[in-house]
This record gives sequence, structure tokens and C-alpha cells, in this order.
Amino acid sequence: EDEDEDEDEDEDENGDEENRVEQDGNQVVHEKAHSIDKQHFGEEEFDSTTPPIEDVKYTLWSGSAIRAGPERREFAPPTKFDQCQDWRQLREFLLSNIVRHYPSILDDFASHRRQALIDKGFIDENYRGDTKEWKIVGLTQRTYRRTWLNLSESIDACDKLHNVSQHKVACIEVNVEKTKSPMEQLLLHGKLDGLIGVHGAQMTQAILLPRHAHVLELLPWIPHYSRGKWVQRRSSPTPLGIIFHNTDLNHLGYSLVRDSVPLCEGEEEENEKKCFLKRTRKADNFKKFLWPRRNFNVNPEPIAQYIEKVVIPSAASGDMTSCEEITGRLDKRFVWYNIWCDDGGDNKGHEKRSFPYNYAKHFYDVEDERRK
Repeated sequence: EDEDEDEDEDEDENGDEENRVEQDGNQVVHEKAHSIDKQHFGEEEFDSTTPPIEDVKYTLWSGSAIRAGPERREFAPPTKFDQCQDWRQLREFLLSNIVRHYPSILDDFASHRRQALIDKGFIDENYRGDTKEWKIVGLTQRTYRRTWLNLSESIDACDKLHNVSQHKVACIEVNVEKTKSPMEQLLLHGKLDGLIGVHGAQMTQAILLPRHAHVLELLPWIPHYSRGKWVQRRSSPTPLGIIFHNTDLNHLGYSLVRDSVPLCEGEEEENEKKCFLKRTRKADNFKKFLWPRRNFNVNPEPIAQYIEKVVIPSAASGDMTSCEEITGRLDKRFVWYNIWCDDGGDNKGHEKRSFPYNYAKHFYDVEDERRK
């Protein structure tokens, strides 16, 4: 049966290296665009002259491509894939060219941020700031399948961080299915400091987020008798997470549990499988249970915890907090796929390099592989 798994993110989408900005033959234009780009997308210089890795072609993740030690820590020893920079180069190219081709885009982002805060009632028309003191987080909604059923509860929990704890943070719904053009999608994501959503193609739009933005991927609950384990992988990035590997984006995962599935509530554990796979004319639970088509609920507590502990404290130019401190902010329900942090400066004995080699770190849940 065609499960219509919406695996857009699983396809190999190698960028054409000939289109890299630094190879377009016009260094003056590139430098001008890069200086403007830093106003919104970040301050640090990129090592865009890093030579390509010989005899390595980007492919989908191999389970043996990354090896980890006995604890949740950075992989070791390094492999050729660890050094893969394809997605970093694509993201640099996109962000630089966005500003070059749309000179007013930074003002447009600021205007849309301001309007989002006005719509929330957090500022009024007399506000004259630049909104940079605020964190705006998008919670992704889908209209037809994989709908976040209780999304409003997470938005309410986020609002309490502002209304009760006085944090300058605002959460909004993001639904690309309601947009009418690529530009509208760019403006929708370019104004955000973070994006949260269930594994799926809508999360690939995080590639348009500002530099050092945050991405929380909600990993579907999938029992052992159902297929799709790759979308809940914690011992290495999910197929979606490969897009964020070695970039400046801070990408985390959070594993959903049984209560995220709005089916067969109240059934005894020994009867759940039969209930989930039930197919009759009156009730086709099986179709609703398959993770690509399944709607889901999310406990708002970990969403609020993630926003308060990770998104709000982060600096716009990248959080240079120690890796040990920043990964200690959340419990083991979360996995740190790609995080911008300071490992102490020795870079594990590797040659010193500019962004992202010194600070893009990966802390996987190696126990996840052993549990399988």
C-alpha cells in the first residue's frame, strides 16, 4: 500500500557547487552582499574557501557513518562524512543571495516581526524598537495530515513565559500550506528565531531561518511492529536532520511517547496492537495509525522547557556557552543533533578553523542504537 510518506526530505538534493557564491567570479558583489547579510543573519565570518573533500559524494545517512563513544558525546574518531559541508555551503549560498537579490528583505523581516508581536498584543503601534530583544518561535501546523491537534496548548504555555515570567518571547503558528508564494514562505520563516514541528517536509523550511536559529524536531512514537524507525532515530540524525548537519542551526530532537497518538485510548497494552491495526468499514484505525498520516498531540511542558532553557538564553550571534553547560539544560528526552557551543577551544586536536568546525557539535543518544 502506498503510504504517501512525504519523504521529500529523504531525497538526495545535492547543491550545484558551480553556483557557490565564492565561485561566481564577482568577489566585490559577494563581499557587499555578505556585509549586508550579517545585519540579520549573523556576525561571524564564514570559511567559504574550505576546499571540497576529495572522493566524497553526499548521500543519505549511513548507519555506520558516525561512531560514538560510550556516553552521549561528540562522535569519535572523525570520519569523512563528519566533515561533510554540502548543506552548510548550500545554506550560506541561500542566505547571502537572499539579501543580494532582495535588498529590502531585512526591513521586511523586521516589519513582519513587529506585526507578529502586535498581533499577539505584546507591543502596540507606538513601539519603536527593532524587535531584536524578542524571541519569536514558530510552531508548525499541517492542514491535511500529521496535524498538531493541541497546538494551541503549546502556544498558551509559551505565552505564559511572557505573561507570567516576563520573558520577551512570542510563539506563533506556522503553516506553509496556507502560503501562496515562495516569498511569503521566506518572510514567514525569516522572521523567526526558532521552529518546532513534527518530522516532515514542512520542517525543511528551517533552511531559511536566520543564522544560529533553533530547530526542534518532534520524533513520532512508533512501536516495534510498525515501520518508520528512521524518523525517530537518536543515535544519528534523522533524514531531515541531515539538512542541518554541520550548519550554524541548533537542531534538537524530542521523542514523542504513546500518549501522542490519539487512537485506542483506554485500551489495555496487550490489546493496543490489535486496535491500532484494526481495519473495518466503520473504523480504519490502521490508516490513521501509520505515522505519515497520523495526527498527534504534544505535551506542552517540554515545548515550554525547550523554549525557556535553550531558545530564550541564546545570543543572536551564536551561543558560546560551554557544550557541557548547554547540553545539561534539558533532560534525556531531548537529543542534541547539531549544536553551536564551545567545547573548550582545543577542537579535539583538529586544525583550528572558522565556523562551523570549532563549534558545530553533535551529542547523540548512543544508547538508542543499543536498544534496537
